[in-house]
Amino acid sequence: MDLPVIDAILHSVPTLADVRLLDLRVGPFWTVVQTSAGTGMASTMAAEPHGHARVPIMDAGSLRDTSPIELTELLRSASLPEAAVGLATVNALLGPPDGNVVEGNAKEILNQRAEGRVAAIIGHFPFVDALRQSCRELWVFERGQGRRPGDLGPENVAEVLPHAEVVAISATTLINHTLEDILPFIRPGAFTMMLGPSTPLAPCLLELGFDVLCGTIVEDPEPVLRAVEQGAVTSQIGGVRRVCLWRDLAGEDTG
Repeated sequence: MDLPVIDAILHSVPTLADVRLLDLRVGPFWTVVQTSAGTGMASTMAAEPHGHARVPIMDAGSLRDTSPIELTELLRSASLPEAAVGLATVNALLGPPDGNVVEGNAKEILNQRAEGRVAAIIGHFPFVDALRQSCRELWVFERGQGRRPGDLGPENVAEVLPHAEVVAISATTLINHTLEDILPFIRPGAFTMMLGPSTPLAPCLLELGFDVLCGTIVEDPEPVLRAVEQGAVTSQIGGVRRVCLWRDLAGEDTG
């Protein structure tokens, strides 16, 4: 499978020779990888179909014997829980990026940017109904078990997405390898963001056309690891900081 976006992300990960894997937890909703260089998260997506005939993660039980750099390669896997381990490791190794990083909330940015405009969001987020109140029109695309009545499917992307002035894309599109199918249909000039705790703060994504990446930095790994293994959802996880990496920091204050 040709995955140039995944290739670009993996090539951006620093290859630190002495980095060690400290912990790895695969919870029902979130996966966390702790390394000596940092800690990262990604959506487990365990409820979605996986690519292996029998098991979601082929080497479950022995992953701690794998180096972090080797774990990042799992992002290429057709099995979504394996790819989640890969993306969480990528996020652990990328660390806080240099550049235009500020505290930020994806929901607030979307409410501001989508007000009175035609918007599309890839992934049915909990704040969709509230966002709909500020948009002139809002299309929600969802392919997984989170799909709700009125949501559009991947078969509608080519026809509908080019009309959106604001586009928000869940980072889970990196895990299920659907981002490649979405990017060609974003209209030139549309405000485009990636969001969710799975989001890698990788400048190569800004080079692909994203205006802002809204992700999570794990500041205190212990409460994150504990919450994740006990089945916590996003709002229940402490020890993290919500940040945004902007392509152009001046754009943060413009509508």
